[in-house]
Amino acid sequence: MSIIQYTALIDGGGGTYGVSFPDLPGIVAMGKTLDAALVGATKALNDYVIEAEKHGEEVVLPTAIEDVDTPHGCALVSVSILRPLLKTGPN
Repeated sequence: MSIIQYTALIDGGGGTYGVSFPDLPGIVAMGKTLDAALVGATKALNDYVIEAEKHGEEVVLPTAIEDVDTPHGCALVSVSILRPLLKTGPN
């Protein structure tokens, strides 16, 4: 098993939060609370990896958190999933 950690951007507030992955355009999650948004982001990330594996696609490697630009008003977090050893490709 391996742990994959992707940097995610969180924005929003006041009952609406969004999470996106700079390395994975289109993989996003929303929630009424920060916790709900992060749970959704973990599920979305896991679903991406499962679908990539199912179709024989390489999983994009994550960029190191210190190398990700943070847009104004966003926060950086690391979202982790536990998976069997993956076939990975460059990001």
